[in-house]
Amino acid sequence: MVKKQINFFGALGLLVFTASYLAAAFRIKDFSTTKWYESAGLFPKIIGTLLLFFCLVYLFKNLRGAVLSAEDKKNIVAYLKSAVFLRLLVAVGLFALYVFVLLRVHFGDFQLPYEAATFIYLFLNMVIFRTGKFAVWRIAVISAVVSVAVGFCFTYGAKIPLP
Repeated sequence: MVKKQINFFGALGLLVFTASYLAAAFRIKDFSTTKWYESAGLFPKIIGTLLLFFCLVYLFKNLRGAVLSAEDKKNIVAYLKSAVFLRLLVAVGLFALYVFVLLRVHFGDFQLPYEAATFIYLFLNMVIFRTGKFAVWRIAVISAVVSVAVGFCFTYGAKIPLP
């Protein structure tokens, strides 16, 4: 009975998170177009709707008494202790560093350019996840070329301002 309650409250918590995400997605305004299917908020609305659907499925399955078997729990614990999961956490952490720190660095009037923030992110990501003896100088060159190319393509090719 206790396991079912824990799963039920977990499902409710996930439902609250999903509902708040979906509400935030519907508050996104795009004044550059009047067409709903060209809005910047379309993708978050799709993701939020899918999350809500799957969360409701999870909640209803939980209400019917679905619980994890001992083998399922063993596999989940093994995955959480695996190197694959650790690599996933590092990748998510690097991405969070990029989005929430590097792209928002300000020192007075100075803002870290998009290309520099992207270079730092790519460099760290490729150094941490490199295979074999791939030279660090090659990683630096690849990161610089890709950062400048992406910045150039967006700024001059697509005429999209970067953060």
